[in-house]
Amino acid sequence: MDQGGRGRHSAESFIGPGNKRLVHPAGGSEALGNRIIEVPDDEEAVVYRDPVAGFVAYVPKGSIAKGEALVKTGGGGKTTPCVMCHGATLRGLGDWPALAGRHPNYIVRQLWNMQNGDRGGSAMELMRSVVQKLDNDDMLAIAAYAASLQP
Repeated sequence: MDQGGRGRHSAESFIGPGNKRLVHPAGGSEALGNRIIEVPDDEEAVVYRDPVAGFVAYVPKGSIAKGEALVKTGGGGKTTPCVMCHGATLRGLGDWPALAGRHPNYIVRQLWNMQNGDRGGSAMELMRSVVQKLDNDDMLAIAAYAASLQP
């Protein structure tokens, strides 16, 4: 996990074969802005869909710390602390799934889908109220923190 420490930039990237974001062969860097960029450790493995291929996620500076506060305390009433259901280490608790070590883009997409009613299932009514007040920056921060943890 890289918190954009090099002037809030990530490796220059492009969308390559298989609709995968890859590091640009010419090198360079690009402004990260307020987004997450994930690129593979081994591009060939990812292009050929190796299920255990690793990734590097570039996240905005400070987002991991902000996410930790939201996950552990709920951000002063903005949300329910995630640790209450997903466990202190976010490795899952009972029927609640693990969040630790998951791809941050996946986590953001799931939070957004829960908030907008695009996810179904028995737990979604509970989760919809948990994510109701989160904005995109909050979701990015929660995802950055959860992804930074060991699964």
